[in-house]
Amino acid sequence: MIPPSPEGRPTRRAIILLTPDIDDPVGPSTERTYAVRANYAAAISEAGGVPLILPYETQALAAALDLADGVLITGTIPGTEGAAERRSFELKLIEHAITAGKPLLGICHGMQLIGEWLGGTFTRSLPASHSKTVDHMPSAVADRIAHDIAVEPGSVLADISGGGTAQVNSLHRHALTGVGRFRVAARARDGVIEAFEGETPGFCLGIQWHPEYRLTDFDRAIFRMFVVRSAARGAKSGPATLHCSVRGRLAALGLALPEVSEPPGAFVGAVRTGDIVTVSGQVPLKDRTVLRTGHLGNGVSLEDGRECARWACLNALAQLERIAGRFDRVKGFVRLAGYVAATADFTQHGAVVDGASELLREIFPACWPHARLAVGVGSLPRGVPVEIELTALLGDAEG
Repeated sequence: MIPPSPEGRPTRRAIILLTPDIDDPVGPSTERTYAVRANYAAAISEAGGVPLILPYETQALAAALDLADGVLITGTIPGTEGAAERRSFELKLIEHAITAGKPLLGICHGMQLIGEWLGGTFTRSLPASHSKTVDHMPSAVADRIAHDIAVEPGSVLADISGGGTAQVNSLHRHALTGVGRFRVAARARDGVIEAFEGETPGFCLGIQWHPEYRLTDFDRAIFRMFVVRSAARGAKSGPATLHCSVRGRLAALGLALPEVSEPPGAFVGAVRTGDIVTVSGQVPLKDRTVLRTGHLGNGVSLEDGRECARWACLNALAQLERIAGRFDRVKGFVRLAGYVAATADFTQHGAVVDGASELLREIFPACWPHARLAVGVGSLPRGVPVEIELTALLGDAEG
């Protein structure tokens, strides 16, 4: 008998991202199709959440996580667990979700992949000794009870199962083995890991069986717990996730803030006056080294210039963070000034400085609009092609 879930019902409807399979075209069609089995969505909805399918678009990953309260890495079609496209996307998603502290639930393949990311080992075939003891794939559909599991005392599963054993379905040929940054929460009689809790900043649970079939109250309680935790995390964070989400968006772009560089003269990197922060002109430094030198129109291409503007802006943001303390104090940008070292006949100064403006738009989507100056000059400090100056508006941190 499963005791009532201590989690209750969510106080708000949590938005849960679900990872899909992707099907190849059939017949004359040339279009691929994303698909999530309906019972995953139904289980989330029944537990009080709002299920949303997340396509394999890494450029939108940070923005999607900003909108979401939790992430479900679903199971996959047996035999396709190693599909490179899905695996690559989900590993990035797992990394960003854990970094952002988003509640994370992995089922079957999802459990194995999260466990692997946390340091465990993905075993492609169960040892023969295991298969003789417990049948982990008794049928092609997980619509029936298959075996018992032993729930570890003190685990989150013990909280909702009352401890002891529970009955589960089963549909897998693979398993998670070894040790990692997780605690085993349940095992089958043959020792196969059936559930774990991630040793992560936020809620992280891996389930080897398929609770989305909701064959037992225990299965339903798992989804309620996940959705309630997700709703609570979303309610606590709200807009205050901006500080983490800025870094998450940068990570999704393959970028990170550089170390703050000390000014090479008798001035400071940034000054705050009331709610206004003025960041001194920043040059494109990467790993404390000038990214490149030269002039637009004479050896420096437009794309090189845009990249320099981008890195100069990153250095300006590093200065801004040092003054603000947290990015969730940034309420907007007043002005961005870009200085472009160029030949007399070069006229695309604005396109160069767009490299900085577009970066602000990508990582501060709610407050990026700014006034701007883009001007050509004969030379700049250290021979760089671009220098960026930034003025920002601060307020109180959220949360």
